Amino acid sequence: MKAEVHDLRGSRRCAPPRLLVKGQRVTLQVPFLPPNEEMLNDVIGEQTYDALAGADRGIRVPMALSVLNEGQYEDRLVSCNHLIDKRERLRKQAYALNSQIDRKRNNWEKKRKGSLPTVVLRKQRHLDALWRKVRRLDREVARQVASETVWWCEQHNVKTLFFEDLRSYQAPGGRGDLSWALNTNLWGRIFDTVRYMREALGHRYGGLWSVNPYHTSKRCHVCGKVGIRVEGKSSTTQRMGGEYFYCSHCQTHMHADLNAARNIIHVQSRSSAAPGRTNVACPCLSNLQ
Repeated sequence: MKAEVHDLRGSRRCAPPRLLVKGQRVTLQVPFLPPNEEMLNDVIGEQTYDALAGADRGIRVPMALSVLNEGQYEDRLVSCNHLIDKRERLRKQAYALNSQIDRKRNNWEKKRKGSLPTVVLRKQRHLDALWRKVRRLDREVARQVASETVWWCEQHNVKTLFFEDLRSYQAPGGRGDLSWALNTNLWGRIFDTVRYMREALGHRYGGLWSVNPYHTSKRCHVCGKVGIRVEGKSSTTQRMGGEYFYCSHCQTHMHADLNAARNIIHVQSRSSAAPGRTNVACPCLSNLQ
């Protein structure tokens, strides 16, 4: 399917590429037509959408996906760590440079009045350029993660995709950096991009719902008991923030984000993911209580 989409990109260009110059910035713009119904039928064909999927926002990977179809789970970890690592490096450089600028500006203002020296203005331009790069990486990460998520859902006939609602999430005690880490993984931007792409494929409101993330990472999707986080696939020693999940009750070992994605599918309380939709309470689809 991805190969067919790649081949059709040339026919979707509606105008030649052009360079847009604004101040000191140069942008390459490549106009594309949105996919029409005929193109969607050629690429996707007739499909029956009846599967449910859950999406968990992880720390180590931007997205963990799990689809439930006829009682069977299929999982996928969506990763673009090279872009996220680059974004983190640029962000740290920006914070360090901002501290230098503040010190130089304060020292200058204590001794003199008037415009700032050239060295401070030069560093300020560099800082602005760093933050522009970070914002561009935000858009690219969201686009790549959303694109892979959407096509994975199409391949598995996903009708409804459930996201955990992180808009008012607060990290538990001792994990003060967790809220920021989830925020830097761009939940809102990815959510909106997935909805836009799925709407373009004909899904009403993108087929998205948001759910309460309470205990989705702590409970076992098999038995519903509270488990622990461990470091490795075979480890049984608890470690806060470990990559894997272990349930001592049913001996389940699996990636913690995938366990959470499976739990997200079965959350009973679901809220609207698009303006104008009403809240609903869906029946529980598992033995989780």
